[in-house]
Amino acid sequence: MAAWYKYGDRTDLAKKSLDGTKEALDELRAYLGRALADAVKPTVQRILAEQGDPDAVLEELRGENFQDDVSAFVTRDLDEMISYRILVHERKHWSTWAQRLSWGVYISMAVEFVFTVWFGLANRVFSHPVSLQIAVASFCVSGIVFVFCILSAGVMLRCHDKISAYRDKVL
Repeated sequence: MAAWYKYGDRTDLAKKSLDGTKEALDELRAYLGRALADAVKPTVQRILAEQGDPDAVLEELRGENFQDDVSAFVTRDLDEMISYRILVHERKHWSTWAQRLSWGVYISMAVEFVFTVWFGLANRVFSHPVSLQIAVASFCVSGIVFVFCILSAGVMLRCHDKISAYRDKVL
């Protein structure tokens, strides 16, 4: 039951883990928006000064100067864009594995309940001993679910470590 409260209910875990990530993503998004605006400012000012034909505006946006501005932005702020992408990816990955862990714990509890009831009914109610094959099968099923939960927790921890590293870099 303790496993359910620790891993089955993701509300507190998600809040603690993902709130800091949201803050880092918001800061990165704001920085990248400002940096891109600064990078294309000369071209936009040139377009506004001309205020001419809409085709001329489109041509200016397709032109070499605008592409150079955007290229300079991408080159200069590539680390921040990569950090943003990794944070988004790892947050999604973490959420997926947190969900899997929750379901794994839930399934583990259900399987243990079923086998406990089954063994109790077989022994006490029907006075029929549980066969070795059924006992081994129950241990195998429980073991598989347990290994899945451990695997899920491990992947979650790896994702959380990546999130923490990039979040600390940004904040």
